Amino acid sequence: MSFTQQMSAHGKPAWIPDRLPRLDVAQALAAVELPLHLNWSVPGRVFDLRSRVDRARVYEIVLQEGTPADILSYVDGALLVDLWEDLVLPRHIRSAWTPLITLPIQARRDASG
Repeated sequence: MSFTQQMSAHGKPAWIPDRLPRLDVAQALAAVELPLHLNWSVPGRVFDLRSRVDRARVYEIVLQEGTPADILSYVDGALLVDLWEDLVLPRHIRSAWTPLITLPIQARRDASG
């Protein structure tokens, strides 16, 4: 998997993979404590990725603040697609990731149609 860096209008970088990452089930639904460079506002908080609310918050943080290694550690593509419409993301992050999100949705529609 490769990543490209895209800059926002304000110069903030975002890392975008060439395809959606996949995690094994145990990792995708683990309880995680994000590293300080991701979660400086509430250090030590544990997020339960089985919880849709916690998983959404982790994905919002990681997509905005994360490195490629962080994305590969915390984001599962199938779960990201499921959460996509509920995530609160800056416009540049949403527009950069949208092509990756719409591919599986369109493929599912094509298969069922």
